[in-house]
Amino acid sequence: MADRGNSRIQIFDQEGRYLTEWKQFGRPSGVYIDKNDNMYVSDSTSTEKTNPGFGQGIRIGSAKDGKVTAYIPETKELSALEGVAADDAGNIYGGYTNTLNFTKGGPSEVNFRRWVKNAPSH
Repeated sequence: MADRGNSRIQIFDQEGRYLTEWKQFGRPSGVYIDKNDNMYVSDSTSTEKTNPGFGQGIRIGSAKDGKVTAYIPETKELSALEGVAADDAGNIYGGYTNTLNFTKGGPSEVNFRRWVKNAPSH
């Protein structure tokens, strides 16, 4: 369970019993776990003041042992990174809030960004 206010993820078993907590994922706004137990955690509020040593972005790690293996820093171009997901091809998606993304004379932009893990081979 993402607990942004306390800068942690709480881990529970299938019966709802508390097991442990992980603080290595920053201040979690959103959590996504894929079929291979890779965990993707978005963090939209970490700063040196709110959570020293952590920055805003997406941390990727193991849902089994909590080890963080990758970090995608937030660029702040689209505002608050809240949601996160990934697909089977290795692409990672970040969902944003607090944005009014409109293009001049065209439709509004989608409030998400995609990071490509694996470039297609030619």
